[in-house]
Amino acid sequence: MSDVWLVVLTTLAAYRVIRLVTTDKITERFFDRIRFGLEHRWYAKHGPEGSDTHFNSKLAYLLSCPWCLGFWVAGAATLLVSMVYGLEYPLITWVAMSTVIGFLGRIDGD
Repeated sequence: MSDVWLVVLTTLAAYRVIRLVTTDKITERFFDRIRFGLEHRWYAKHGPEGSDTHFNSKLAYLLSCPWCLGFWVAGAATLLVSMVYGLEYPLITWVAMSTVIGFLGRIDGD
């Protein structure tokens, strides 16, 4: 399989993982528990004052943001594919994949 198809398929697979974590209804109950648990932990440590974002906890926000989570999932996917199949430019692939995942999240519009 050529590197181009490998990167395209890996990007689409990574986007699907991002979608499962951030917006899909089927996993919403599971990940909402994690997000709100992290948020509760943040409030216990920092008190009731917060920022203007939906989540004050950085980890809870990470699990709700396709751009943020996409960067790290793309990195893990690139590392895995690079170790198994050997990509020539893994760092460029990582950044490009995370950008495409972010754009797919915007197009998808949830």
